[in-house]
Amino acid sequence: MIVVLGRPGLDERGTLAGRAGRVAAAAAGAGSGVELVGSVTDDASGDATITALGRQRIGHAAVLRMPTTGAPRLDAADIELGLRYVSECHVLVVTDSLDEAGLAAAVEGARYHRAALVIAAAQPMLPDDEEMPEDTTVLAAPEEDDGAFAGLVGGYASRLDAGRDAAEAWRDALEQSGWEVSAP
Repeated sequence: MIVVLGRPGLDERGTLAGRAGRVAAAAAGAGSGVELVGSVTDDASGDATITALGRQRIGHAAVLRMPTTGAPRLDAADIELGLRYVSECHVLVVTDSLDEAGLAAAVEGARYHRAALVIAAAQPMLPDDEEMPEDTTVLAAPEEDDGAFAGLVGGYASRLDAGRDAAEAWRDALEQSGWEVSAP
């Protein structure tokens, strides 16, 4: 089971959007079971996002409905609560930049579930005082993503979920997505 942590949304066509939505859809499309832990607004847009998650067979029992004033939040308490709703997690994918407490909650959740941790945020923050789990992958996501990066991350998470080691999963996901690694 893959758990995607973030705030999904919809694009103008009604397709799952936002890094969380796209990564979850890519992983589900690759055949993995996916749960989303996050938040949406408590309005028609949030309703449509929840419906889109369900249509993609993405579990959403741990998606909080937030008042429509401002953007939906995702703080440490929300993350801890959401991860308690998830009974199984082999891979935890963090798609949003989190504050220090939020990231610590995600790291602790990955440890508790003995899950591989994938941080794929635009500005990934790493804890200073806490050692990251051994099987952590950190990817700096592009600010704008047409879905290609999210597809790569979803494919990588799906391969980790299937039991592949990280290096093999990464090579396969890169090859499948058509991405190329450039020499430094």
